[in-house]
Amino acid sequence: MKLILYSWNANNEQILADNLSGLGFEVVWFRKECKHYTRDMELAMGLLPFIHAHGAEAVISFNYFPMLSMICNTCRIPYYAWVYDCPHFTLYAKQIALPCNRIGIFDREMVRHLREDHGIDTVYHVPLAADVPYFDSIIGQASTEEKERFRCDISFVGSLYTDAHNYYDRLFGTASKAADESGIHRQCFAYHEDHLGQAVLDGRIDLHMMQTQMEKLGLMLGEDYDAKPEEILLAAVLEKKVTVEERRILLTRMANYSAGNSGTGNKPDADTGKGLGGQYDFRLYTGSDTGALPALDLFHHGTVDYRTQMPLVFAGSKINLNISLRSIHSGIPLRVLDIMACGGFVLSNWQPEIAEYFAEGTEIVTFDSLEDCLAKAAYYLSHEEERRQIAANGKRKVREAFSYLIGLDRLFSPPTL
Repeated sequence: MKLILYSWNANNEQILADNLSGLGFEVVWFRKECKHYTRDMELAMGLLPFIHAHGAEAVISFNYFPMLSMICNTCRIPYYAWVYDCPHFTLYAKQIALPCNRIGIFDREMVRHLREDHGIDTVYHVPLAADVPYFDSIIGQASTEEKERFRCDISFVGSLYTDAHNYYDRLFGTASKAADESGIHRQCFAYHEDHLGQAVLDGRIDLHMMQTQMEKLGLMLGEDYDAKPEEILLAAVLEKKVTVEERRILLTRMANYSAGNSGTGNKPDADTGKGLGGQYDFRLYTGSDTGALPALDLFHHGTVDYRTQMPLVFAGSKINLNISLRSIHSGIPLRVLDIMACGGFVLSNWQPEIAEYFAEGTEIVTFDSLEDCLAKAAYYLSHEEERRQIAANGKRKVREAFSYLIGLDRLFSPPTL
């Protein structure tokens, strides 16, 4: 089959293309910016003749572009989209129901929501993938000096969402009463209950007033989408705010321990989280502004390139933290698979599909509270052999169960539902 790979400069497009070629597909790249997800005629007039000129039998992309759906539907060819963002609001576009779509989503709960609550049958559960040989080659080619540069005890790679798109304060204000009413405080580090959704259902949030405010901020998606106001409120505002708070609180505690402000030795205490003790090398790799967070600003090491530097961070950190976006309700974030593929040790918040696919304490370590995270970080820093074995087991699991070949097979051959 001849496939057109629509490129929007996603990090793993070359890895996707290489694996598609390995499966026998003829891959033709099409690069053109999508300027409007549902009404970009310039993109349509570029891709339509391109499909015909190359005799393409399908189009594939990372994430879902409604314009590609319309184009493929017109050409009567399948459109394969492999979604790794969550929230990903184009999934609420009306074009999602077009019969050409084969949309793989890594978050099973999102698939359930779209199927059961919106009646969409073009979406399937397809976990994400990581290319172990690719990461092995990047790490293997790095010089000793480059590897040493990224060695540390504990690291976190990701956004703190301190930008202008953190809408919560603009909608609710900064008063703690608002945070209590919206369920923010209760939801932080609570992974088995949905306090945010309950706050919306119970009417503790004036949805009509929130919708008016969201329209003023440009958050409502418009007539081309079927998203409900509460869905946007939860994913774009409330769940994002919880993510902001969890990352700020946990990383600040890590920073404080690293600076020697807390801790009582090497023995972890599951009740207090103390035990990291002394000074250890904690690093934060982020593009977010940490100027208003002085405790974190001291440990801010800037951004790392996904292809060339991030693998060295994951391989060189004794403990790699994962603090998932709260809009990911069940799925395994790409960060977790990438860390494991690099041979890194993962300490992650509990997540349903992480618990389903990986053996706790054997292939991964998860925490279900702030103090649990601190205690486990202390424990695994002082138990090197156990930590190394878990990392090795996790890498083996990703190689065996989360390769691109397996992921693409799931995407191209979705289960009959």
